Amino acid sequence: MSNATVHSFERVPGSVQRAGRFVFDWIPLVILTLLWEYASGTVVPAQVLPSPTIVAGEIQTLIVEGTMYSHLFVSLYRIGIGLALSIGIGVLLGIGMARLDPVENFFEILLALTYPIPKTALVPLAILWLGVGTETAILIVFLACLLPIVLNAYNAAENVDQNLVWAAKMMGTEGRRLFVKVVIPATVPEIMTGIRQAVPIAFIALVSAELIASDQGIGYLILTAGQIGNYPTMFANIVVISAVAYFAVRGFELLRERVLVWT
Repeated sequence: MSNATVHSFERVPGSVQRAGRFVFDWIPLVILTLLWEYASGTVVPAQVLPSPTIVAGEIQTLIVEGTMYSHLFVSLYRIGIGLALSIGIGVLLGIGMARLDPVENFFEILLALTYPIPKTALVPLAILWLGVGTETAILIVFLACLLPIVLNAYNAAENVDQNLVWAAKMMGTEGRRLFVKVVIPATVPEIMTGIRQAVPIAFIALVSAELIASDQGIGYLILTAGQIGNYPTMFANIVVISAVAYFAVRGFELLRERVLVWT
């Protein structure tokens, strides 16, 4: 792109630029919706793949009747608890592994062994321990989200600028105060990146767990609707949880921008 083109773009009002970016960002979704509309009833029977207009009507029905609200609340509660646990434990574990050799030596092999295992494969074991319900779903969300948070916290703490550490020590900051006032603030940007990666993973793990081991939640609604052949309702619930996940990610990105405004 030439300098003249760049300068011309910069002269465009900010509101117009934002509107253009908004349209450009949503073009892929529009294309996907049009392809879906075309495929329904042509490539795939409409009974199996309801059109977007039918699914949109079903979403409206679900919203008006309010039948999904309690299940959506249960799903969000499970995600919130599982994600919060993974953030709290993952940040401490990652930083501890980076700064303390005994902690790294103890947990490194455990993380290396559990990393390749699909977390949904642990659902039958979780059912044996915790039964069918909220505790199992929370455990699966926690395990699925833990690793990206641990790895980002570990990398951040491992790469803390030593000049900051030396400067703090010269000013008399030692031990726990050094950890709290220097190490943790320096790791915040990468920790936020790890949480950003964990948020969509939490939704994937949650729905997978609810499809197998739950009698509540959006995943349970998707499963039961599919089992009785009510595909409009099934797709409606899929679209709803996808939209909620999207706005959760976008909301966290906005929060991250505000938190990291000093970086």
